[in-house]
Amino acid sequence: MLDEIIDYHRWVVYGLLAVMVYNLLTPYLLRAQPPKMIFWTRVGYFAFWAFWSMVIFGGLITWLFKLREFPPSVITMIVVSVVLLGIEAMRPFKLKALWLTGEDGIKLNTLMVGSELLMTLAMTVYAMMV
Repeated sequence: MLDEIIDYHRWVVYGLLAVMVYNLLTPYLLRAQPPKMIFWTRVGYFAFWAFWSMVIFGGLITWLFKLREFPPSVITMIVVSVVLLGIEAMRPFKLKALWLTGEDGIKLNTLMVGSELLMTLAMTVYAMMV
């Protein structure tokens, strides 16, 4: 049963990574069509929150069944999750401000989503090595 819980958590993390790649590429693919870019960016934003919530829930269940202590890997996962929460919570407000001025916000989006993606990849690699 524990293996299935860990597998669930791993696959949901992979889904979150896929959503992050989607969020990274969407502005580039739809740059010429701002209304579509805004719509699909919002879809990616909500997909991020859905997968982020599933990762947190799956991680909590895994932690409850497996560890019930706080090794450095769990503390690092919590810190990374909180940082992701902060970055993703700011992203739509910053992008909206740029969109209202007529800019496309691709550089800001790339910076924010790219940093989220790198942190999540680093945490995934770290968790696999521990």
